[in-house]
Amino acid sequence: MTIKRRSTLRLLMIYLRAQWFRATYPHLDRDVSFHPEMDVGLDVYAQPEGAGHPVLFFIHGGRWKDFSKDLFAPVAMKLLPEEMVVVLPDHTLHPHARYEQMAREVGAALSWVIEHAARYGGDPGRVVVAGHSSGAHLAALAVMDPRFMTPFGHSVGEVCGFTGISGAYDLEAQYAYERSIGSQAPVMTAVTGGREHFAAASPITHVRADLPPFRLIHGSDDRTVPVEISTAFHRALQAAGARSELLIYPGRGHSELLISALSEDRPRLLRDVSAFVHGCGV
Repeated sequence: MTIKRRSTLRLLMIYLRAQWFRATYPHLDRDVSFHPEMDVGLDVYAQPEGAGHPVLFFIHGGRWKDFSKDLFAPVAMKLLPEEMVVVLPDHTLHPHARYEQMAREVGAALSWVIEHAARYGGDPGRVVVAGHSSGAHLAALAVMDPRFMTPFGHSVGEVCGFTGISGAYDLEAQYAYERSIGSQAPVMTAVTGGREHFAAASPITHVRADLPPFRLIHGSDDRTVPVEISTAFHRALQAAGARSELLIYPGRGHSELLISALSEDRPRLLRDVSAFVHGCGV
């Protein structure tokens, strides 16, 4: 069996397990509307009992154009045994939205979670925002750029921490990389409305001292978003006076870093994310 076929079968098994889990988990509130003017929703995976649990708010990746929260039920399946509440929101995908609408929806969903976390046994003061790939880009923007939480009556000061996995935090650097490998980055350019908007759409533009703690995770062999982007973002955060930690996983790629974590027994990524979430605000 080829490596590609084994990978495809592994993804299929993860997906089937996830759909069974999402259909049967008794403490899941599905497709919750978080804003009356938005057509996307979120899933809240609560703990079976207790209160004051930390909350992980996770934005999925997919180059701003693919996938949905339902496909990422394995994230909740893996993290619920770590005794946290897990929230998986959707956002409108390209070509039906540009980054401003996507980040605004993330900001609205995050604001809703801060307001309603206690209803699900979560601690509203211990909400950690996370994302993978384009999801890490949108999650970071929602946290860092006041345009995306302030309209909903909330601010970055209410976010306990941020953990980004393989994120595209500097779109100009990402564009240069994609050009170097023969791509014109058509989706990223369309999502931002053109190269002239790359800076405003890049989290690295919005670094400052009053941000929550950041934990950035990246694979050394990432061929989709180069590890140098996380390295530069980490250094910019530190230079601005923000608290940032960078974890580089040797030999790990882009999607493979997350997919392998979903199929392994308590892998390093799970341990690192769980430790950050439980260490936040204590």
